[in-house]
Amino acid sequence: MKIPASAQAMYYQLQNLDTAAAQNSYTSEDALFADLLQAQVDAGQRVIRAEEIVSKLDGASDWSFMHEASAAGPYSGTPVGADQVSNVSIQSILDKIKKTARSHGVDEDLVREVVRAESNFNPYAVSGAGAKGLMQLMDRTAQAMHVRNVYDPEENLAGGTKYLKNLLERFDGNIGVALAAYNAGPTRVSRLGITTDEELKEKYALLPQETQRYVEKILSRL
Repeated sequence: MKIPASAQAMYYQLQNLDTAAAQNSYTSEDALFADLLQAQVDAGQRVIRAEEIVSKLDGASDWSFMHEASAAGPYSGTPVGADQVSNVSIQSILDKIKKTARSHGVDEDLVREVVRAESNFNPYAVSGAGAKGLMQLMDRTAQAMHVRNVYDPEENLAGGTKYLKNLLERFDGNIGVALAAYNAGPTRVSRLGITTDEELKEKYALLPQETQRYVEKILSRL
């Protein structure tokens, strides 16, 4: 896949920015939004140690699957609700990603790398904040996307891909901004005045460090 020129320019310029900028602090008021999806994504900011982010998003070519803790954090056994899902292979998940991406009109590579960054292809992944499944959906986000079983790969992918498409449409196809919104929350991104990839480049250091790494790693894989 070729990244659009606007996204390419943003990515290469992002490499030169200071990713060590201090992470902004946000108050509990940030969770009080009228829009259900915006509120849930913002309230559902994943709590992950920096070491986990680096180790899982280091650009390695191999994809470990269900052999260790996922990028979403450690998990133990099979979560409640996951008993309805039989074991699935990595190839099966990749096939489902391809089918779902085409169905929703979203680039297959983009969906795949979001899944990889979010859960490392583990359908049973659960974050410390309660995000679940392949695309790490919070409960209310899953409900809004009509996902009944977040541990079902097909349902989770359908809901997450639909939400990702909504973000791409909201930010006029600016991939970097949509990724930042998926990770940090669309309201948080909008409050910083970020609507385009160019604005993202200019205000990149204002985003949480986790979000900076998240955007960089996904764009680098694309």
